Amino acid sequence: MLWTRYLPTLPAAMPIMLLATIGGLLFLSGCQPKTPIETVIDRAEPLSEATPHMQQAPDSVSEIRELMQLARDGGDIDLIFQELERLMLDPSTVVHQEAAFRRAQLLLAGNIRDAAYIMQETMKIYPEHALVPYAHVWLARWWQQREEAGQALNSLGQALVHSRLTRELVDEVFDIGPAIVQEADEREAVNWLLAAAQIDAAGRDSWLRMAARRASLDTIEQLMRNGSLSVEVLPAFSLYAGRAHLMSGDMVAVSKIANLLSTLIPGSQESLQLQAWAAGEISAATIGVMLPLTGKYARFGEQALRGIRLALSALEFDKYITLRVEDTASDGAMAVKAYRQLADESVNIIVGPLIAETTEAIAPYLDPAIPVISLTGRTHLAHESAALFVHTLSPLAQINVMANYAWNHDVKKMVVITADGESQKEADMFVASFESLGGEVLQTLEMEPGTLDFRSFLHQLRFETDDDVLLAELDEDLNVFLPEMEMEIRSPVNFDAMYLALNGKQVALLAGQLAYADVSGIPLYGSSRWQDGHLLDDRGRYLSRARFATSNLSKKMNHEDPVIRQFNVAHRNTWGNEKTSQLMSLAYDTMRIATMMTSRLGLEKHALFQELRDPDGFPGMTGHVLFDASGIGQKQLDIFSIKKGKIVPAG
Repeated sequence: MLWTRYLPTLPAAMPIMLLATIGGLLFLSGCQPKTPIETVIDRAEPLSEATPHMQQAPDSVSEIRELMQLARDGGDIDLIFQELERLMLDPSTVVHQEAAFRRAQLLLAGNIRDAAYIMQETMKIYPEHALVPYAHVWLARWWQQREEAGQALNSLGQALVHSRLTRELVDEVFDIGPAIVQEADEREAVNWLLAAAQIDAAGRDSWLRMAARRASLDTIEQLMRNGSLSVEVLPAFSLYAGRAHLMSGDMVAVSKIANLLSTLIPGSQESLQLQAWAAGEISAATIGVMLPLTGKYARFGEQALRGIRLALSALEFDKYITLRVEDTASDGAMAVKAYRQLADESVNIIVGPLIAETTEAIAPYLDPAIPVISLTGRTHLAHESAALFVHTLSPLAQINVMANYAWNHDVKKMVVITADGESQKEADMFVASFESLGGEVLQTLEMEPGTLDFRSFLHQLRFETDDDVLLAELDEDLNVFLPEMEMEIRSPVNFDAMYLALNGKQVALLAGQLAYADVSGIPLYGSSRWQDGHLLDDRGRYLSRARFATSNLSKKMNHEDPVIRQFNVAHRNTWGNEKTSQLMSLAYDTMRIATMMTSRLGLEKHALFQELRDPDGFPGMTGHVLFDASGIGQKQLDIFSIKKGKIVPAG
């Protein structure tokens, strides 16, 4: 391949230095592209909503557009580069500038050494070109491939603040950004999350909560002092940061944040709230605990009790808290007895019970002045009493999250596929949740247990969900214009997505057979039940449009998150290892909520119930939780997707 050549005549707008630099670097690299170009240059779907100043995507020169499509289709890359080099000499400013950017884009896509430097030089020469923000995103993907998360986030940040930012590009940035954030260092991650909050007004609170959780006190103080936080995000970010430290019992940090904000924005609602938290006196509180410490569920009760004791030991004011622990003995009648014992002792709040049977048993006897936070996975039990709240990580609690996620991504018609047992309960809850939003579930289909070949099942689904109106129109056109031809017309299916209430092994098997039934390109949704170790059996080959909920954090964030680090250290110091469980973490978070409200804020009775339903919710290791009007803890869980054989945040 002739990477570059001596060009005696150049247009005035094309600096000789750029072509000379490109030519020299390419000569030194001398290698063919290593990754499929189409995986790098495909564009994301456009953002449905954007701020008014954002521009439309730039139109491409038709000849260059054809060359890029040829690259996607696997055409002769040597010829494509030669043609782009020729167009870089075109006297038209529009043509030769875009040709320079597209050529650098293909170098990045081909993983050519020094491609990043070439793209950066191109941007320096044409800093206001419409493709500059796109170039920053291409560079971000380049750095991401090299596991340079900081460089990748810096490039994404540059894209977000560029004056030529477009609606479609914002969507792509927010799609790939969260995955990179989880692998970046603290300062880099926090800075990017704050930049995202500036751009995405609709999702600002979520970005700020993530930034506040990730930021250390040093970072928070530096951001507040150096003026890098705008007036639009400073109050909310400070409040979320203060609330996170309030939850962990670090009142020194709460006081520092409160003082800084009162200096910067005196008299603001957020400043007054922080000052109230910082000035509050610690109150004596009695917290009841109901767990199965004997009987067939005793091992789970012991795990939960460990989490509760760890939460209590981490507080500087633990001496103000009296813990009353009662054994439900894995039995409904014993649970009622345990509850009555705690109520007679005038506890302020109760953590537990753990299992559904005991939670259901005590519901009719609950005192309306004593809130009970059950750890059961049966969220519907919260409706049994106004005093009952449910905090869980059960996949059933993720249903509302996924239904809302699908609905917010323009899914209006859904097909649900399920199996037996727990899958059927999950499917029923999803149908109810999705339909309550206004969605339509066309079919709910149950797979035969033990089946490995689902092709006939899927062919029947395909036949039953053809868009009959469109099919009839196409059939009529065929008869009118091509009466002598015999051919089968396959129309699009008449639904927008599928919800798979299945485990990971079933999902992997089913997804691989969807293409054979001509049901491809359809988004797939599910819960954390997908993560059973089998989801990537086929390296996620057919799951590029899959989305599922989970509360699991990356190893990087587990290592850097101060709350998780504190939890792991405390567990190791107490029990000699870091072998924790999700139940232990859930109990830890629940106990922190209980201690913050009762001892730290001094709330009781009506005020306690009101705070439990605070719309700001409660940050925690297992995810941000907000108790709705029914008492169900709605987790703001991470939504994950699968890219290149890896599970990554979907954005």
